[in-house]
Amino acid sequence: MSGQETPAAQNTLSKNDGNVVDAYHASAVVYFRPETEELIVLTEDACDDFDRHWGELLTAVNDVHEAGKAYSSAVENYGNVFSTPSENAGEEGLEEQATTLQKTLDEKKKALQDKLGDFTPAGYEPVIELIPIITNKKHGRRSGAGSKYVYVKKGYYDQLGTGKKHTVSLKAKDKASAVESIFTYDKNGNRKGIDTQKLKEQITKIEFPKPDTSVELFSLDKEDIGEIDKTLTDWADCWNNSLIVDGKEIGNHIDVSAGAQFMRFTANAGASGEWDAKDGKLSLKGEASAALSLAQGYASATFYLPDRVGWPLLYTPEGANALNMGMLRVYLETELAGFAGASAKIECQLQVTTIGAEQVLMGKRDKENTLPRFNERRVSGKTFHQNMDSEDEGVTGSAELFAGAKAEIGLKGGVQWLQPVAATKYQGKTGEEAKAAAEYVDFCTIGSSITGMAGLGAGATFYCTFLNGKFCFKIAASLCCGLGAKGAFLCEVGYEKLADFGAWLAYQLYGLDYHFFELMAKQAFETFSQICVMLLTDMKDKVIQVLDTAETAASTISDIFDTFQKGMTDGVNASSKRNQLAKELNARPEKLLNFTPEAKGNLLYLLTRHGFWDHVDINNRGDGFIPDIYHDRKKAIINILSSIQTRREWIKVMTHCSKDGTDLALSHPMSEDALVAWQESELRTFLQEGLNRDDELDIIKSRIRDQVAWGYALAMNNTYDYKLAQGTNPLYPRMGEFGPLSDNQALA
Repeated sequence: MSGQETPAAQNTLSKNDGNVVDAYHASAVVYFRPETEELIVLTEDACDDFDRHWGELLTAVNDVHEAGKAYSSAVENYGNVFSTPSENAGEEGLEEQATTLQKTLDEKKKALQDKLGDFTPAGYEPVIELIPIITNKKHGRRSGAGSKYVYVKKGYYDQLGTGKKHTVSLKAKDKASAVESIFTYDKNGNRKGIDTQKLKEQITKIEFPKPDTSVELFSLDKEDIGEIDKTLTDWADCWNNSLIVDGKEIGNHIDVSAGAQFMRFTANAGASGEWDAKDGKLSLKGEASAALSLAQGYASATFYLPDRVGWPLLYTPEGANALNMGMLRVYLETELAGFAGASAKIECQLQVTTIGAEQVLMGKRDKENTLPRFNERRVSGKTFHQNMDSEDEGVTGSAELFAGAKAEIGLKGGVQWLQPVAATKYQGKTGEEAKAAAEYVDFCTIGSSITGMAGLGAGATFYCTFLNGKFCFKIAASLCCGLGAKGAFLCEVGYEKLADFGAWLAYQLYGLDYHFFELMAKQAFETFSQICVMLLTDMKDKVIQVLDTAETAASTISDIFDTFQKGMTDGVNASSKRNQLAKELNARPEKLLNFTPEAKGNLLYLLTRHGFWDHVDINNRGDGFIPDIYHDRKKAIINILSSIQTRREWIKVMTHCSKDGTDLALSHPMSEDALVAWQESELRTFLQEGLNRDDELDIIKSRIRDQVAWGYALAMNNTYDYKLAQGTNPLYPRMGEFGPLSDNQALA
């Protein structure tokens, strides 16, 4: 008979002795409940089932953490071998191991989910957080709770009625009958700490319920009070101290709300066996690096989606060959708090939720398990789907889900791509020299606020436009973590990330061999081309200023660009401005690798403008022994032509050699081939002025490839890197670096 089935007293009929009552004297186990500041006294016959209940819950949580740790380690092992070409002989076995451990992790998550119930906007089934104080160990029975934190489901706890569970309030009342709490509060009502002196005073005033005639609840003696005192004051000191770690505040209040208790439960606080695991922080294992502040019950975490290795994203544009967009991944820096925060750690899928103007992360139950197995996505990558379903367009949530962490709910992070490395980095090398050289680089970041982004690319899974002075992205969560994910990451490109965005965009154009890139709004594409040109001139400060202005629209940039073009081609200062533009290009020609064909065409147009003032400009003769008119400009033109990657880009640059970078082929009566030949002749004429350099045009054109060499870094076509890059790089993306997910480091 189980402990729960054992009666407190049993009546036996006897012919000889009459009715005899055998009483079962039960030793109680005492717990402390921080939320209500109560001692919980259990009767003996309730203890066995109570222990089984919380033991199963803690085991289920710990199983998820251990499985997550094993899977994360397998991903890291695979990534290290995969990214080292000379050592990838065991790659298939490691890939299969990661897939197997991913399946195990999913099974452990499902087992935990079955115990917690389905996720709803109201949260999972709450749990009650308890701290064991006095166990049955001293009575010669069980060995005790074995953990400093115990969690039971609230529904189960509430069903333990009188006769099984008795509560004793630790709150004391003074003569005015005002309730005194062991917690201290600030003016905003936040718990700022625990008054240990008051705690000790309250313990001495404990009044246990009087036992009935059949059940002995608890016999309080001096030893018991001392045990309660030591246990609870140690707990209080640790929680007070855990708000500040290494001199840095990692929490600003103590939270015993239902959400905070649930967060500590899912963070595996019950497995630590210590009051303040790692000085008040608890590491969350798996493909998320996080440290939980125990007292406040929230964690600063970094997620990688779908994992650190990332996956190739394949996109098929209309009327063109499929575009391999390279290795992509998303990293998210967020605050995990309450039920919603815990769900992001537990669930197989995620959803991006909007609360007001903030983006937050929540879990979404993935009943279909649509995230492909590790080996599937390594082989097939991620097929791009053009449109989002209407129900996936956006998910809204209630701020109540994030109670206690409203100031920290915003998402940070970015979408990253694995930049290919130059051919000479690894060509013909083995061993240590063949080690990874590529790195994941942000090309857009998740904005701190989504104000004004509503309706951005409605229905699209991937869309880029120019809005509020920034290039803004909408990227469906399903592209990053499977079709079961909901919502979209709304991202932006600030000025500090403009070069990285340009590198990504230039490589996508290269992968398309300079066909139309329909994932970016036409006006935004034109705006980027205009900004590239102006940032090379004395307009740079002006451009940076307007990009930092929320009201800036694409039309604002266009108006500035028109004024800029006029200043570059008309007036007495135009010659010196063109000379300065040439010097800037010659100082760092590699910048051109991140420019669009439209920008390069416009630069050729500006550099070849000349007139009376150019001929009389004494600074327009170079600095060599022999005066050479347009010396710097001719050198800049050669640099522009040397940045061209393929024959098709050559055509696009020539046809966009216009005042504003627009396509002359759309309005010119000539055929495209005739237009290209005419533009080349115009360039020859300019290069023949002074010391003749027109022969270099033919040399450059002859060495340009017909086809894209995908997987190699873009390089000037007069370098060894360009010559070595032929065909498709068989090693890309086997060259990314995959570091460990440190417990205390946000980004590995």
